Amino acid sequence: MAALHHSDNSPGRGANVAQAKVVALHAFNDDEALMWLSDHADGRVEMTLSELAQQFGWPLTRLRGRLKSWVEAGRIKKFAGAKGKVILAPTHTSREVAVQLVGSAFRDPVASPAPSQKPAYSAVTLISVGILLLTAFGLTAVGLIMNARFAASFGQTAEAAALLAAIGLSVDLLAVILPSVGVQLWARRSIFAAGAAWVMWLAVLTMTLLAATGFASTNIGDAVAGRARVVGESVVLEERIDRLRRERTSIAELRPLGAIEIELQKAQTEAQPVWRMTDGCRDVTRPVSARACASVLELRQVQAAALRRDAIDAELRETQAKLSALPALALADPQATTAAEMVTWLSAGAVSPAPSDIARLRAMGLALAPSLAGLIGMLALALMRRT
Repeated sequence: MAALHHSDNSPGRGANVAQAKVVALHAFNDDEALMWLSDHADGRVEMTLSELAQQFGWPLTRLRGRLKSWVEAGRIKKFAGAKGKVILAPTHTSREVAVQLVGSAFRDPVASPAPSQKPAYSAVTLISVGILLLTAFGLTAVGLIMNARFAASFGQTAEAAALLAAIGLSVDLLAVILPSVGVQLWARRSIFAAGAAWVMWLAVLTMTLLAATGFASTNIGDAVAGRARVVGESVVLEERIDRLRRERTSIAELRPLGAIEIELQKAQTEAQPVWRMTDGCRDVTRPVSARACASVLELRQVQAAALRRDAIDAELRETQAKLSALPALALADPQATTAAEMVTWLSAGAVSPAPSDIARLRAMGLALAPSLAGLIGMLALALMRRT
């Protein structure tokens, strides 16, 4: 540390520095000069450049260069004073540097090293940042694939599909990166550029939402339509089975069809005297022929009932097999239906959304999720900076 000799010719310590005739025993280095400035009594130095150069033991050119570099680095503040003097005010940074220099002068070099200036991140912070970044990357990948595929689906040729897919990828990438760009530009006080970034982000976000909504609604709509078809087919089969069972219950005949045919042949033999007159017991108009054909006519009715019974049994087996092959689905869109019922129940009927309202809200959420990748990544970076 340099030893200084000066004479005090006026009252007041503030005037001493301005009017002192200082003789430096040796030229200050940069750290000693900064320490001298920061250690001044009232935090301000007001003197001419020649007096300050004499104080530091420096040439005037060196002093001007050092002052310029310190001001640009934010270590000191420089103002114009009266009568050709300059006012130098140390900043907070220069005071910290001075304290560190004084501490290092009395610290044992073998002792513990100076504490690191790197920020210490807690485990919760690191886990949170990791989860946010993984989520952002995952949503980005999903959004890129979804938008590219949906945009390519409008291409009539392979070239058109490739171009549309490239546009979809570019739009989604802009939606991811622009929030972080806008925040960085705002931090640098580039207000116009930051505003432009956010306006562009809103534009590409709208395009991304449209593409994501189209993709989600198309796939979800197809899935719901497929489930609705299965549910409708199940309902038709169940109604058919119920109708056949009721008809089957009304048929009381239990004899096999073969046994009935044997009995019918015996009855036809007994009706031979009137067989030709009645066209095989089909045109019965006389009492005599009616008595002769009574057994034949009765057995023919029983035979018809037995035939219908067997046909119903076969149709029942076929219909039940079809119903068993179908998936066990009760609702076409159980999520939307159940959510609508729960909202109605929780609100005691004050809010009664339709399942279609829930379906629209679901499509909106699925479309919005990939578009949030940029904001999630921005939060992760902000968490790392501010910790």
